Amino acid sequence: MRLGSIGYINSLPVDWGLLSGAVPLNAEMIQGPPALLNAKLGKGELDLSPVSAFWYAQNQADLAVLPDFAIGSRSGVLSVLLVSRQPLSRLGEGARVAFGGEGRTTPALLEILCRFRYGVRPRIETAPASSFPESYDALLTIGDEALLWRERAEGRFTVTDLAEEWRAWTGLPIVFAVWAARRADVARNPERFAAAHEALRRSRQWGAEHPDDVAREAMRRTGLSRGTVDSYFLALSYDFGAKMREGLRLYLDYAAKAGLLASPAGEFEEIGLASAGKKGA
Repeated sequence: MRLGSIGYINSLPVDWGLLSGAVPLNAEMIQGPPALLNAKLGKGELDLSPVSAFWYAQNQADLAVLPDFAIGSRSGVLSVLLVSRQPLSRLGEGARVAFGGEGRTTPALLEILCRFRYGVRPRIETAPASSFPESYDALLTIGDEALLWRERAEGRFTVTDLAEEWRAWTGLPIVFAVWAARRADVARNPERFAAAHEALRRSRQWGAEHPDDVAREAMRRTGLSRGTVDSYFLALSYDFGAKMREGLRLYLDYAAKAGLLASPAGEFEEIGLASAGKKGA
């Protein structure tokens, strides 16, 4: 079994139990940024992986999701930030936004907020996330780099948490990633996916019961303070319940209205783990 693992610290509460060996599973864990995991799952180089919500929607016809795993936030998330020279609500038409990350979930979220909440269209361009060039009006930053930017920007720039902005506008959580597999792979060997799902459940539970271990690893990787790490993990949600699904569906519907996706969200096809578990019992 080849399992993907996001290289940012946001997934540590779910998979540090597996990565550290505290939760046993006969599987290869492959870490990387979301864009790399998306590509590897698409090419069949991973069996099960967290993937970005936008990429999932683009490939929804071929994918199934774990029914109870996602990475999202019901409030602010601290690691999806717009660092700007003026507030988001005052960014003008065609404002230049530098984006140093990969993927489309966060740029699409910014475009949705700008177009449908504030009535402007930004120009999102590729640029290094570690600097804020004078020629840009704002910097869009994600993941561990965003956590560091929150500290760098204090008192110098306006910092907007896009998850918080989404919540204030819609009243719903935002989902950044789901755990997915290719439907054809699940159909060929459902027992393997049931075993991997159970291991992920145990790893998430282990993380909840060992917050100090998870926090130490996050601090080792980033150099962030314990207080920042604790606040960050409290802001994240790892379930895929009704409200999380509603938030994701609305996000994808807006992405389709903006012409970023070919069609609105369909039903979230789930990996059939209940029957697989019974077969393997």
